[in-house]
Amino acid sequence: MKKIGNKMKKICFILIFNLSFIFGFQARAIVDKNNITIDDVINFKIELESTISFGDLNANSIFKDFDIISGPSQQTTMQWINGRMTNSKIMSWMISPKKIGRLIIPSLTISIGREKISTNKITIQVEKSKLNKKDLDVFISAELNKDKVYLGEQIILTYKIYRKVECSIEPFEIPKFPGFWAEEIFRPNQIKFKNISLNGVNYQKGTLYKVALFPISGKEHVLQPLSVKVKKQKNKKRNNRDPFFNPFFDSFFTETETKILRSQGHKVAIKKYPGLRPSGFTGGVGSFKIFTETDVDSTIVNEAVTFKISIDGTGNMGLFTLPEIKFSDEIDQFPPKERFEKNVFRDELSGKMTWEYILVPRLPGKLTIPPIALTYFNPKLEKWQRLTSKPQSVFVKKLSKNYLVNNGFTKRDIEVIGKDIKYIHMSNVQFSPIIPRSFSYAFYIYLLSILILISPLLAKYVIGYNLDRLPEKIRNSALKKAIKSIENYSYYDSFDNSKIIYVFLKDRFQLSNANLDTRSISGLLKNFIPKDLLKELIELVKICDRMSYGFASLDDKKIVSQNISKILKKIDETC
Repeated sequence: MKKIGNKMKKICFILIFNLSFIFGFQARAIVDKNNITIDDVINFKIELESTISFGDLNANSIFKDFDIISGPSQQTTMQWINGRMTNSKIMSWMISPKKIGRLIIPSLTISIGREKISTNKITIQVEKSKLNKKDLDVFISAELNKDKVYLGEQIILTYKIYRKVECSIEPFEIPKFPGFWAEEIFRPNQIKFKNISLNGVNYQKGTLYKVALFPISGKEHVLQPLSVKVKKQKNKKRNNRDPFFNPFFDSFFTETETKILRSQGHKVAIKKYPGLRPSGFTGGVGSFKIFTETDVDSTIVNEAVTFKISIDGTGNMGLFTLPEIKFSDEIDQFPPKERFEKNVFRDELSGKMTWEYILVPRLPGKLTIPPIALTYFNPKLEKWQRLTSKPQSVFVKKLSKNYLVNNGFTKRDIEVIGKDIKYIHMSNVQFSPIIPRSFSYAFYIYLLSILILISPLLAKYVIGYNLDRLPEKIRNSALKKAIKSIENYSYYDSFDNSKIIYVFLKDRFQLSNANLDTRSISGLLKNFIPKDLLKELIELVKICDRMSYGFASLDDKKIVSQNISKILKKIDETC
């Protein structure tokens, strides 16, 4: 009886011990500092006590006021205190504020099994940087060559970094430019610095990115700031009496700190064109020159001639076309081949646009190609200008006597039925009755029509497959296909799990293609997926896109992949 009693005590102890982990867990959120400047980074942690797992956590609500720089990272600790074991798990993030003011890290809900618990809210006071630019060790700047432009006028935006100390730059994402057409001009593989003096302070300056922007609509636009994460040497006071106060020891005792650098924002105002837009204006804004040429000076009838139009200059190249060109009816023409050659190593977008036409003359004589006109707006002179090319002439010779001479009819004048050439039959022609053959043709046509109509039924009977149910089978297998792709994904490859989400949505909701983005998802599926679930899906896609362009740890990839599986299962169950 005593042995049975001891066994029961052990069993009860084990059950109570395990239940305390599952149902008695506690969670709290902490930060390393509450008062920060806009360029500071916060270490945000969630500590879970008396639990055997990290549980399920959705941290998307943090994105509203903060950028997640890294995380979540996970850590497990176990301690024995006064004969009692304590088990705690810690999830940590590095986050940075997006704006100045009183910000709140919201309460987050953690689920373990059937139990849920919420963390406490944390208030963060964010202030402007207390240092002036001349006192900063490192900062970035967005330099704009003009802030008042016409529609289509070129703007050059350059992001630069200035430093007084050594720093390492993490990969960064270029902000979007809504309302603009953007053309990249310069993106260095390795940033080169040169020494400059800025307001009497010595700095090293390097170019991060340069882009040409062309406004395409609206009256005013705001350019969003660029955010860059850097690790720089930390300033610290050193004691001159310290025996190790020697430049030789600096490299051994250098401390670094992480900072988020943000450039200033800019507003761009759109000016109205002076006067009325002239006829023939197709959107060209800049400074251009026009040239025309042919590959030959003379040819023969029915021989092709290449006519090339080139526009060279600086401006919104590639964003406008030529007015419609009308050639003579005596010339057959083919659609032009268009290409744009961009000049590299230039501070502005410039280059050459070329259109190549293939022309085939059908009559002998002098072929005259009329001048080509281009109307455009010159923003430097602030007036409309018109370019006209020189007319081109090609002498067209007659065909030799060995060829059939054209009697003046062009390709547009003749409608050919069957073959272009009808040969003359010199021998006697044997005629045959057409009634029996027409009957046989009609019989075969009717028989083929009947076979086509009953082929789906035959296919279903033979292979047990109904073609009408194909979309339904694709829709039902979408989740299984997505889960299999996630399980087969190698976490050592680049993170492109957003494609798995796009393919799932295409198959599950029978979309036309899988070339989706967050905007198209929101527009196409707002009536099919609940609002909260759709918002969570879009935020998860954004995380996948960010991780595909930057560094992500294996733990981060696994956690995001698990969240993808969960949300796809919710969508499959509820929609």
